[in-house]
Amino acid sequence: MIEGTDAVPRFQWFAAGLAIIHAALALLVFEPILFPGEDNAAYLILGESLRSGEGYRDLNLPGSPLHAKYPPLFPALLALTGAIGGVQASKLAMLVFTSCAVFVTALLGRRLVGDRPALLATAVLAVNPPLLEYGHYVLSEAPFVLFVVLALLGWHRGGARGAAIAIGAATAAFATRTAGFTVLLAICFGWAFQRAWRYAAIAAGVTLLAVVGWGGYQAWAAPHQPNYLEELLLVDPYTPAAGSLDLAGLVVRAATNAWAYVSLIIPDMTVETDGVIGRPAMVVGVLLSALALLGWVTRTRRAFGAAECFVLLYSGLIAVWPDVWTDRRFLLPVFPLLLLLIFEAIGRLGRARSVSEASPDPEASAPELARRQGRGRRLRDRRVRLGRLAPVAVLVFLLVPSAMWVVRQAPERLRCSSAYRVNAGCDLPEYASLYAAGIWARENTRPDAIIVNRKPRLFYWFSRRQGDLYPYSAEPTVVMDALDRMSANYVVVDQVSATTARYLVPAIQTYQARFEPVYRAGEPPTFIFRIHPASSTAQ
Repeated sequence: MIEGTDAVPRFQWFAAGLAIIHAALALLVFEPILFPGEDNAAYLILGESLRSGEGYRDLNLPGSPLHAKYPPLFPALLALTGAIGGVQASKLAMLVFTSCAVFVTALLGRRLVGDRPALLATAVLAVNPPLLEYGHYVLSEAPFVLFVVLALLGWHRGGARGAAIAIGAATAAFATRTAGFTVLLAICFGWAFQRAWRYAAIAAGVTLLAVVGWGGYQAWAAPHQPNYLEELLLVDPYTPAAGSLDLAGLVVRAATNAWAYVSLIIPDMTVETDGVIGRPAMVVGVLLSALALLGWVTRTRRAFGAAECFVLLYSGLIAVWPDVWTDRRFLLPVFPLLLLLIFEAIGRLGRARSVSEASPDPEASAPELARRQGRGRRLRDRRVRLGRLAPVAVLVFLLVPSAMWVVRQAPERLRCSSAYRVNAGCDLPEYASLYAAGIWARENTRPDAIIVNRKPRLFYWFSRRQGDLYPYSAEPTVVMDALDRMSANYVVVDQVSATTARYLVPAIQTYQARFEPVYRAGEPPTFIFRIHPASSTAQ
């Protein structure tokens, strides 16, 4: 516990130190290359569209339609950082966001659980591998985590200024990711439970305006796109034809996802299993989840505020999301709160044990009573020491795997950064091959050419040629008909996904006369085929 008249400044210095440690470690494992998951390319393209004056559009799609899936705040930020320094400035902005999230988490934890648990939890967060990774991925997780903890800090700070911070940050969270409506609802419910009706009414009004405004824009810009609830209920959001779940299916999905987060995702995030989950790691996940639940229950028995409400709402949301989205990136926004709850629970268990002592026997003799009291004091002292050491032991247990991960990753990441500075590149071979094909397409195809491929947004970033994804169908006729409807001029056969060989290649083999190979390069090789019109060739 930090004590004394200068406790608050000292605590803030400790919190700032942890944020600096996070930033230093994030630079050690910094990757200058694009994340291959493709969402980052989507955000960068939207930022470019805003910056160029095209509006909020998917420039990579044929016809450049209005975009209506991702809220616009993060792309607007990328429009600014892209103008300053391109992709690398955007990546460094993510590092600033995660570093600030570490600092704000400490301040939030001080109000929620006290100085010592707050600093211990924040220390784990500062060196957490997923947060370090999202410190250079151009994805919405970094600003979203910051806006969440900042909104909760403002709520727990109290007063008019705290309320303004809470409402502003919660609105920014929603404008970054639609899942941010959970933090908007959390501050509304938190004030309602405290009977702070004025703040609750203001927050409810802002929530209504934000949700209705964004929903209205989506209905106008993309009327055929499933809304958030419809997408939530889909069996597979990437295959809408598979239909939606009923109530029983939703319950089964929630239970399955909850167990996946407990037994797979939490161990992977805390003890860095690299996706290999054995029985010991699973036990760790169960124990940490139980501690977080104990901390949450303990807090809600005393007060049900915005933080407790957010944990409930957001955890419930990701539990009912389609299981293809069960991933640590979606647990990350609530992860700082889980760490705070874990260390609060450990501290409370220690304190509970330290004050537990057997009741004296009124019939015992004076010497016997004195002997029992002495033994009780010794037992109590041991329990006090155990209560103090237990959080530190858990801290070390969680820090060691993270530190080992940094040690393993840093040399290769530093070599990657050095290679990138001399234009050598360090992408995965299959992606380097795809990007090279994109550059060839930019230099050797018409500007209005439509090129269908597995990663249309990443391919557009290098080729500047519009295109879309081929349909996931094992029927060659279905795939070929879709290519014709898109007026596709070329297709790319890549090595980045097995779906290309499963769905696209059979169509090419079935309609060989319509496909002409025009490019083959890279290791592993990427191919580009020109598509001839159906009327000019025979099958």
